[in-house]
Amino acid sequence: MKSTLIRSSFFLVLLAIGCVLSPVIAQEPSKGDAPNIVLILVDDAGLMDFGAFGGEALTPNIDQLAKNGIMFTNMHASPVCAPSRSMLMTGSDSHLTGVPNLPEMLPADYQEVNGYEGVLNQNVQTIATRLKEKNYNTYVTGKWHLGHDEFTLPHKRGFDRSFILSGSGASNYLQEVYLPFKSKARWFEDGVETEIPEGFYSSEFYIDQMIRFHEEEESPSEPFFSFISFQAIHAPIQAPVELTDKYLSVYESGWDVMRQQRYQKSLELGIIPEGTLMNPSSEGHRHWEEIPEMKQAEYVIDMAVTASMLEAMDAHIGRYVSYLTEKGLDENTIFIITSDNGPDGGDYESLQGWARRKGYHRQLEQQGSDTYYGFLGPEFASAMAAPFATCKYYTGEGGLRVPLIISGTGLPAGQSDHTFCFFTDIAPTIYELTGLPTVANEGYAPITGKSMLPHIMDQAIPVYESHEGIGLEAAGCAAYFLGGYKILKNNGALGDDQWHMFNLADDPTETTDISSEDPLRFQHMLSLYEQYAREVNVLEMPEGYSAQGEVAKKSMKAILNPFK
Repeated sequence: MKSTLIRSSFFLVLLAIGCVLSPVIAQEPSKGDAPNIVLILVDDAGLMDFGAFGGEALTPNIDQLAKNGIMFTNMHASPVCAPSRSMLMTGSDSHLTGVPNLPEMLPADYQEVNGYEGVLNQNVQTIATRLKEKNYNTYVTGKWHLGHDEFTLPHKRGFDRSFILSGSGASNYLQEVYLPFKSKARWFEDGVETEIPEGFYSSEFYIDQMIRFHEEEESPSEPFFSFISFQAIHAPIQAPVELTDKYLSVYESGWDVMRQQRYQKSLELGIIPEGTLMNPSSEGHRHWEEIPEMKQAEYVIDMAVTASMLEAMDAHIGRYVSYLTEKGLDENTIFIITSDNGPDGGDYESLQGWARRKGYHRQLEQQGSDTYYGFLGPEFASAMAAPFATCKYYTGEGGLRVPLIISGTGLPAGQSDHTFCFFTDIAPTIYELTGLPTVANEGYAPITGKSMLPHIMDQAIPVYESHEGIGLEAAGCAAYFLGGYKILKNNGALGDDQWHMFNLADDPTETTDISSEDPLRFQHMLSLYEQYAREVNVLEMPEGYSAQGEVAKKSMKAILNPFK
């Protein structure tokens, strides 16, 4: 059985990766040579979860790429994963891609509505499809979550080689589902449904497969596009046992202390400006001292496993970078690392009876086993999102702001960048880097994002001018950004279905609603959002709807009627 255990000595080797990476970053790109693109997507990681951004997990390889590139602290994704992935892969607003919401989160009556199928439609092209115009070799491993039929699997959307999990999540060790209404964890290799091998651990396996694709490539002289889409740190949170113990003391003070620590770190790193207030704890969230000691221990272990999962992922990223270096494939390569949304505060607690029947457990002394079912819970998710408001599912900055690193040949190094940018900007940036037009090909939906490359090369050039607005809607939560201001509304446990307005330049943590102080701007931005919603055909969710509520409803129905 292939070992998934990562020895501590391995990290001493990986810490030296900067000695290998630095010369790569410093090289000038060869004139006329299209760069290789390595796109790495992390699942449910908040803005500050990587070490370079102030997080507690040891991520030396990601940190080195950040050091030798640009760290963006104002990138915004969708608050939920599949819409973010559709925007990442196409550069188009999620409503134009067919993935404005997740099928798992849609009420039954809405699942047949045109444009809400929850799978990538034929109106858009992926990065991989576009890069084939430049004869790129294109590979993907990991979570896909954009469809699993003859029109939507990666091999039909521009990828030469693929080994993917088609759905929203699964066990990181076993071919097992993680939600009651999921009948099967489905895996596909080059378009053919398959099973994962014995000894599987998601982060390790995805890198193994990506390396295999390189090894088996018949045209290795062509440039390549590698898309590695990790399950880390999506629930169930699982990691090699030997990494966990050192993090127990890091989190034993609880989520209130962690929130404050991240707030202070965000000030030190310049992620938020001096004088910015901490966003207060959400109503209904418990204080750490209210939690019984045994339950505290359980929560601390979940956070330790979360950090371990990030550390394990980072080690395998380092292994891939080392492979590229050893094979001479690192030359003229651009690395892009980001996350699909903020930390997940979903209610997995209520699923534990079902999880136990499926063979999962939460035994504290076995937190590293392949059947451990870890999850953050709302309070630690809020702490991970600190100093920002809310978390995954919501359009507060804690649900939307994600880390972004762009690092590679011919690009600036050692920079921290605080300019506003949006997930749809990544695809057109890749197109400009590779010499492709940043607009859609004829006959396809428009690319709504903008290339960030002019700004990357000259920070005096903004990605978005003050008059250029960006709309966003997912699962009934919405936002609109314009000239440093933001309006938003949220449903669910942390929302009130009302619109609010914030000046993000002065108040990025969204502590002071200024909608009544600046009513003309507020009404103008509301009208712009309504125009956006009409243009992309936003469908209003029914009264009382929430994404988490819909998942809970479907889960309970499956638990009560397991054979339907």
